Amino acid sequence: MTSRDSPDGTARPPRTTTDAPSSGRGASRRESTLRSRLAALRVVLVALAVVLSLFGGAVAGPAAAAVADDDGAAAGGEATAGDIVTPALESGASEAVSREISGGFSRDMFTGTAGDPVEIRHVADASGDDTAYMLVGGNRLTDSGGTVGFVDVLKVTGSSTVINTRLMGTDESNVDSCANVTCDLTFKNNDGEVIAENLSALHNERSIATGAAGLARPLAPERYRLAVTNGTFIVRDNGAVDPVKVAAESDLVLRSPTFHDEVEVFTTADGDVIADGEGDDTETLADLRTYGTDRTAVTKGDRVVLGFESTGIWGALSHFAASEGPLESDTSMNHTALERLLTAEEGVSLEIRQTNPGRNDRAATFDLSDADADDVRVFLADGTELERGEVDRAPSRFYLAIDTSDGGPFTDDPEPGDEYAVEFALEGTEGERYAFDGGGPPAAFDPAPASDDRVGEQYPYHGIDDGRVSAEATFSIKERFLRYDHVTDDRTILVEAGNGTITGTTSILPSAELSATVVRDTDDAPNRTESELTVANESFSVDSGLAGVAPGTRASYRLYRGQSLQDSRPVLVVENATSPAKLWFRNETTTTNLTVTRGESLANLSAAIQNVGQLENREQLTLDVDDGEIVEERYVTVGPQRTKNETFAETAVDLEPGEYEYTLAIDGDSVNGTLNVRADPAVTRLDESGSSGESDSSGDVSTDESGESDADTGEETGEAADDGGEETGATSGAPGDGGETPDEEGPATFLPFGIGTRETFGGTVLVGATYLLGHWV
Repeated sequence: MTSRDSPDGTARPPRTTTDAPSSGRGASRRESTLRSRLAALRVVLVALAVVLSLFGGAVAGPAAAAVADDDGAAAGGEATAGDIVTPALESGASEAVSREISGGFSRDMFTGTAGDPVEIRHVADASGDDTAYMLVGGNRLTDSGGTVGFVDVLKVTGSSTVINTRLMGTDESNVDSCANVTCDLTFKNNDGEVIAENLSALHNERSIATGAAGLARPLAPERYRLAVTNGTFIVRDNGAVDPVKVAAESDLVLRSPTFHDEVEVFTTADGDVIADGEGDDTETLADLRTYGTDRTAVTKGDRVVLGFESTGIWGALSHFAASEGPLESDTSMNHTALERLLTAEEGVSLEIRQTNPGRNDRAATFDLSDADADDVRVFLADGTELERGEVDRAPSRFYLAIDTSDGGPFTDDPEPGDEYAVEFALEGTEGERYAFDGGGPPAAFDPAPASDDRVGEQYPYHGIDDGRVSAEATFSIKERFLRYDHVTDDRTILVEAGNGTITGTTSILPSAELSATVVRDTDDAPNRTESELTVANESFSVDSGLAGVAPGTRASYRLYRGQSLQDSRPVLVVENATSPAKLWFRNETTTTNLTVTRGESLANLSAAIQNVGQLENREQLTLDVDDGEIVEERYVTVGPQRTKNETFAETAVDLEPGEYEYTLAIDGDSVNGTLNVRADPAVTRLDESGSSGESDSSGDVSTDESGESDADTGEETGEAADDGGEETGATSGAPGDGGETPDEEGPATFLPFGIGTRETFGGTVLVGATYLLGHWV
């Protein structure tokens, strides 16, 4: 017989014949039997493959599975974790090369914040020269049917991968993205045809909208599929990208960033004080608080500390800090990283400006670009106000410590009295969004220009309807001072013998480098006391070592900052530091009851003034009689522990006879007294008509309120006046008084008959009338 090549091009073996006759039916039966045996063998081989596959999956377990690339797998098959594919044997080939990958994730879902670094903990290993990959994204997200619009494939090894979500998909990606490094990838369509062998080619496949390397903007807050795989993927008709085989699967859920709209403000000491000569690198945020106080008034030369809290900025800040890994809490960083973030078109702004410049002065502003490491330091901390993702690997709060000394980071040196406003903001304009400029991988910090030239920077994670958000605060600068509680005009510090403590208020902060030395001369040798000046709640105290020393003792005081002399003053020990030169009245020798004759002086009014302190004092002495009827004021100087008598011989009493109250007052002390004024018996006062006026004698004839005297009424004589006996105006003592008799002020001259001159004159008139008329009137 003639032999033929097989359809696949291989030579068939020659058929062997026998002499025994055979019919066509027998040959057919033999061929049928052979086919049956081959089919049975094929079933056994398939069953054996299934058993081996199940056994391998049980060994790998659910947490870490191994997958092998079967290029002959159905193009539309679903990936199943834990599959192991036995190499297919082909005629003429010994065996195919197996690509085996094992892996697993520590979580079913990883939750982080868009814009911040996140840590994905996993197991990803490959055998031989194979490479393990991790798919990020590519899956359908919502019931709307849309996809995540992002596909990235990373080379992964080890136990974890930190992904900077602000940089992922850009030319600055911090991971080994297959968009930036060489990878062995294969992308097939549903028909099993290879449509791309790298991410760039996949992106250029215009018919499939996967967004593989063409981010429109930084990675959005969405859910992204994570899968450990071997590099072969199926691109579905809807754009979703699935791995053919999956060793492990999880999800990365990125939340929207949040912003805290309050700024923390406190003040702290200079860095040299805190570091104590060991260098600024030893300084921590805890040190700033220990040596600081919660107030917005910053002492000139100290530092103001401003705390800001936000998420979504830490991926960019980590990049500008050139950190090999994510930034960590409770550490510090160079301020230049923050300066780069603020000057990049990232929509993050910080402004500190003076709000009360002089009329012709420019407002001072904070200039971070002109600062050095001694002027500004950045401290990182975990936030307390904003929610973070479970796998976020960055702080959420940063503190800016700014020196207010001359030559610092302000355009003009801060001066006491200056006031400043602080504003930290994420910029945005409604209707505008941050967008990358150009294709992928795009430049991370080169956004496309806004549609309107008047629109400024846009924060990458603001939505189309979001606008600018900001946090604001204020602080002021005040002078550096110590103000002693008890001091005299000549700068002498007063110390009470009871406790010997020098006290006062201050604008300086707690510091161990301020100390005082007090030296007191004694008969034997100088007595010296050295004490630290203790500051708390803007008050200070220092032990003078003078407790129990006799009042009047003097000493010297010197204040040092380190070894530098800051102040030098005399010290005086007193009984009462609040009233060290108090003037008091000695009540036992001060007049409190005095009688004078009208017109005399107050020479007998004596004020005994005692100085009960240890300092000479000069105060005003005041005498006030009857609420201002007589007022006398003078200054009195009294030496320490002395008494001085003051009289008022120059002050005349021109008051009507009577009783008057008076008050003596000096230095807050007062004495009340009574002044009795008596009439002068030698004085007679005349009225305007020229008749004799009242006498200052006690024998005056009294008059009632109507001006009538007791004699006019006739009540004293018992005489009854009838209608014809009334006095007329012709007999009145003063014209025009309505017939009433005026008061007679002069003393009456008594006659032997028991009646006075006035009665005698009146009687003469009556007798004459009787004689002429012949009857009594």
